[in-house]
Amino acid sequence: MPKPLALFLSVMLLALASHAQASNEAAEAAALAWLEAIDQGEYEQAWEKSSPLLKTPLSPTMLQRVVTLARNDLGSVESRRRIRMSQYTSMPGAPRNDYKEFTFQTQFTNNQRVVEVVTPHLEEGTWRVSGYYVQ
Repeated sequence: MPKPLALFLSVMLLALASHAQASNEAAEAAALAWLEAIDQGEYEQAWEKSSPLLKTPLSPTMLQRVVTLARNDLGSVESRRRIRMSQYTSMPGAPRNDYKEFTFQTQFTNNQRVVEVVTPHLEEGTWRVSGYYVQ
């Protein structure tokens, strides 16, 4: 392969990798901001940051009820760390789009080993949470 072509390809690969990393970081920041609102009991704020995929079936009050049931008796969050990030172009029952699924190991006061999964997706240039569950 000629050196100019190899150099061009290397630069393009680095640019793509840098863009992907920035996208992952933005998606994770959106997921963590959403979780922080939930952790603080700011359900209205979390609902506002949510995707229409989550907002349409759930009012802020319903979001609060669902999260409260999922976190029943866990207590408050003591720590949270990401253990996995997966990327998808589709999710069940949702339109094709760019989805990231972040899995966190979360330590609550009453349970030291809880797994939370948060799914933001890119919507008009903004990452918005469209799914959340506790394992």
